[in-house]
This record gives sequence, structure tokens and C-alpha cells, in this order.
Amino acid sequence: MPLFSAGPVAPSPRPPGTHVRFEDLGRCPRLARREQPTSARDVRPDDITVIAALGDSISAALVARASPDQELHAKRRLSANPLTVWSEYRGLSYPTGLDPGTISLASILSRYTNVTGGSMGHHLPASCPAKVCGLREQDGLNAAISGSVASGLKAQVSDWLIPRIRQMEIEEDAWKFVNVGIGGNDICSYCLTPDTDIPIDHAPKQFGKEIKEAVEHLRLHVPNLIVNIVGLFRISALYELKLRSHCTLPSPPLLPHIPSLAFECSCALLPTPAGDIARAKMDALAEAYNQAILGVIHQWEEEGDEKLGVIYQPGEAIDLDLWPGEGLSAVDCFHPSEEGQKRVGAGFWNRLTLNLEGKARPIEWEDEVMVRCLEEGDRFPVGKVTRR
Repeated sequence: MPLFSAGPVAPSPRPPGTHVRFEDLGRCPRLARREQPTSARDVRPDDITVIAALGDSISAALVARASPDQELHAKRRLSANPLTVWSEYRGLSYPTGLDPGTISLASILSRYTNVTGGSMGHHLPASCPAKVCGLREQDGLNAAISGSVASGLKAQVSDWLIPRIRQMEIEEDAWKFVNVGIGGNDICSYCLTPDTDIPIDHAPKQFGKEIKEAVEHLRLHVPNLIVNIVGLFRISALYELKLRSHCTLPSPPLLPHIPSLAFECSCALLPTPAGDIARAKMDALAEAYNQAILGVIHQWEEEGDEKLGVIYQPGEAIDLDLWPGEGLSAVDCFHPSEEGQKRVGAGFWNRLTLNLEGKARPIEWEDEVMVRCLEEGDRFPVGKVTRR
């Protein structure tokens, strides 16, 4: 039995509160101005003035939108130019995207306060060879690197986040929200070590340790942090969505025509008994990783630092059984599409101040994306994730 559990998930599809369309956030009740909080336990989302992200290709919004070149070639069933297809659309990213029309944590927060750190536009995937990241000023404080695993988080902090925060001359007493979304590539590394129950290099305890090291390094240089760590969702649900959706891409020669044999997680997408075994093991490993995250959060909660709040967003809220195929990228049928990024951004915002049970509530796919209005009594559930 898990050490920490969200408990039974409420059946109602939408979290409590008033929900409006993104365009109508201006109609939400006005909140009274308040003094700058001095404790992480008293921070309300609109007290945040800086937003940042650590993570992998999902946070970088890799292939969230198909380029015109991809759309043209998809109709002809030809291979598109990879230099125009495999772009990161950080301006659409669910934590930090600020492109026009984007629904993200940053774009929603910007309706309440002046927020720094959002990202705009798109470019080829960034990388960090020789500790020099290929990130750009337009990326804001989105330090995510496509293909990253948990062991790469500390480099994202030291090579991009801390230097950029200093360059932007962000005040120390400003409250900063850092979204951490990592683990998909750690889980998919099972494809490289299929004969082991748990990949030795990415064991859950090591996974948790690497997340903690990155946050501790950031904390050492940047005070007043609210860190939101996102748990992993079921890999098997991704495979099931691909089966029932439009996501079937041309297979390479000599391979059967299967739902997008994505290189990111190839063994999890095989339509064979071996694939079923891989998916079951990877789902179990994801749960072990989630427990490791909660164990680390418990340590911070026991410490009780007033300048650090660490909260948890269960990955099970991203229930792909409820998603249509349009939630996945038309490029690789693996990463979230622009519409998928919007649902995750709004869904996580709607759960920011809820308890663990409320946060685990599945994000329903609604045709009209609805956003929860902030309320006077809203606070991040700092210190209440594992100590309930």
C-alpha cells in the first residue's frame, strides 16, 4: 500500500468554485489588495509575480503545434522536414506559455497580476552541451530541456534559471512559482533496460533525490519559492488513447503499421504481449516514482521553512481515458498538442489551491476550456500535502 495516497477521487468533473471562460476572467470577483505575505503558508496564487518551469519536452511544449510543412506532408503521407517539424512551442507551454490565445498557468496568472518569466514563440529544441544551454531570451524562465531526466534538473537550475533570474534583476522578496514536470523519460528508460524490474540508474529513491538536489540548489540562491511538482500519469493510458484516436502515422519500412512507434517510449507502444508487460511494469514504476516525490515533499514539510513551499499535483489528474485524439500532437502522437497543453494548464490552475484529493480529480476534456476564479481565502496547500 502506498505510503501516501490521494484517497478516493471525487466524481464531479469540475473542482468547486466559480468557473468562467478564459476570455471572461475579468468578470471574476475582484480580490482585495493585501500585504506581501511573509510565509509560504500564506501565499495566494495572485501573490506570485515570477513563474518558471523545470522539466522535459512536455514543459517545453515540443511539437505542440504542427508546422505548415508538417500539415502539407501529412496529407501526402510523406516525411516532413524534421528541421521544421520538431520545434518547441514554449509560447504554448502549459506552465509558462504567453503566446496570444494560450491558456496556461502564466497566462491565467497574468490576468490577476504582472507576472515575469513567461515564454513566447517557438524554436528548435534546446540542448545543454558543455553546460551551455541553447535557450533564448524569449523562453523566459522556462528552463525545460526536451529529453531530460531527473538528473538533468540541477543543470537546468544552475545553467539557466539562476543566471536568468539575476539578469532580470528579480527582487529577492518576490514570490516565485516553479513548476517541475519530470519523469517521463526516466520511466521510458525502461525500454533500454527491459530485463530489470526497475532501471538501476533511475530507481525511485534516486529519482526523488535528484529532484530534491535541484530544488535545494535553487533554494540556496533564490528565496521565496512555491514549487509545484507534477506526478507521473499512466503510460498505458497513452497507448490506449493512441489506439482509439487519429494517431496512426506511417511506419518505417519492414515494421508493421502500428500507432506511431514513437522513439521516446517505443517498448511501451508495441501492440504485443511484450508491450502489455512493459506498460504494466512502467505504470507500477510511475507509482513508485510518485511515492518517492511525496517522500521528498514530506521531508520539506517536516522542515517547515517559511520561505519554501512545495506542493504536489497528482499526475492521475491527466486521465487520458477522458481525452480525444486531438489532445495529442499530430506530429508524433505522443506529446500533448496545443489543445492538450491548454487543458493541462487550466486544469492545474483550477486545482492549485485544493487538497490532495481535489487535485487528483480527473481533468475532463470540455469543448470550452473553463478557468476557476480565485477567491479571497485561496492559499497554496503548503505543509498539507503529506501532513494532513
